Amino acid sequence: MTLEQLTSLNEKFQSKASQLADLLPGSNLLAFSTAIMRSAQKMDKVLHKVLGAKGQVSFYNQMDALEEEMDELIYMIDKLDDANRKRQIPTITDFVKKGYELLSLYSICCDQIIEKRMKKQGDLS
Repeated sequence: MTLEQLTSLNEKFQSKASQLADLLPGSNLLAFSTAIMRSAQKMDKVLHKVLGAKGQVSFYNQMDALEEEMDELIYMIDKLDDANRKRQIPTITDFVKKGYELLSLYSICCDQIIEKRMKKQGDLS
C-alpha cells in the first residue's frame, strides 16, 4: 500500500466519521465524530512528518507523537464500540471495524518505517 492510498483510506474514514452524528440526533455522537476526525487528520499529518524527519531525535519525537495520536484514536473508537454494544447499530459496528483496520495499517506502516530506518542506520555504521 502506498502512502497516498493510506491517506485516501484515512480521508474516507474521516468522511464516515462526519456522518456518525446523523445516526442518533441529540446524542453525543457529534463529539465522538469530531474527536475521531481530528485524531485521524492529525495522525496522517504526523505520519508525513515522521517520513520527513531528518535527524534521529526529530524522527523519534514525531514517532512518539504518532503513537499518541493512534492511542487517542483507539480510545475514541473503543468508547464508541462500548456505547454501541447495547444498541448494535450496524453502521457504527462497521465504522468501528474500519477504524481498527485503518489503525492496523498505520501500525504496520510504522513498523516498516522503523525497520527501514534501523537498517539505514546499520548500513551507516
